[in-house]
Amino acid sequence: MKKIVLSIAFVGLLTSTSFAQRSHKNPIQTGLKAGANMSTFMGGYTQEFKPGLQIGGTVEIPLSYYKKFALQTELLYSVQGYKGAEYDQIDLETDKVTETLKLEDVTTHYLYLPITVKYYVSDNFSLELGGQVGYMLHAKGQFDVNKYNTAREYLYFTDPNFNIDSDLEKALFEAGYRSKDPDNYYERLDFGVIGGFNYHLENGIYFNFRYYFGLQDVYKIDNDYKNIEKPTNPVAPGFPPISEEAYKELTKEVDYVNEHLKFDPIRNTSIQISIGYKF
Repeated sequence: MKKIVLSIAFVGLLTSTSFAQRSHKNPIQTGLKAGANMSTFMGGYTQEFKPGLQIGGTVEIPLSYYKKFALQTELLYSVQGYKGAEYDQIDLETDKVTETLKLEDVTTHYLYLPITVKYYVSDNFSLELGGQVGYMLHAKGQFDVNKYNTAREYLYFTDPNFNIDSDLEKALFEAGYRSKDPDNYYERLDFGVIGGFNYHLENGIYFNFRYYFGLQDVYKIDNDYKNIEKPTNPVAPGFPPISEEAYKELTKEVDYVNEHLKFDPIRNTSIQISIGYKF
């Protein structure tokens, strides 16, 4: 009887010790991370990658007994955007390049909530896959990359400093072509998928590589405007009609713009490298 009791006690001791060791290796962990990203807008006209930064906090919750799987959620502040590419200005009559211009750089500020499932290949190396949803806090840069084109002069035909209440000016501002207010054409909500890997050190420091592919059309609001309507003649109330030749040139540019504008979905994408520390 004593042997049986001693055996049960010994097994119980081993079990509790093993459980304690596994629990010690398997806690909920919180941490901080910071790093850099290279981002751009994909779709439509290709733009150049722009460097930015990201910073935030993390919480990791084990999903399996030996911590092979874990759920990680983060709250990240991320600076993204793109560096504007060059484009050619083309004469409508000769179809020849008259000058080469550069699209304006765009900087966007997002607050993201990434959620990933992590698989630990070893104690020091893990893979991650998941998604994230974000909210645009601010944007600098007023041009939709879909809307720059070889007839850009038409978009500058009206000058807001003149305060002319014309059909043309109203259409341009409503469509976001002339406005610097991001609310006029940027979608505030962003979401997409993320994937990457982590390398963990024994002292709590880890390195993270991640790729983000957005699924939201950044210019969804602006893309609702499929065409710019032809202006009337006169182009503004209270002003005399422009000449027939000038009006003909203007309508020609409108047709050219509508033919060459793109409305492809434009999505955020970024390559992220960061360093973090888990407590």
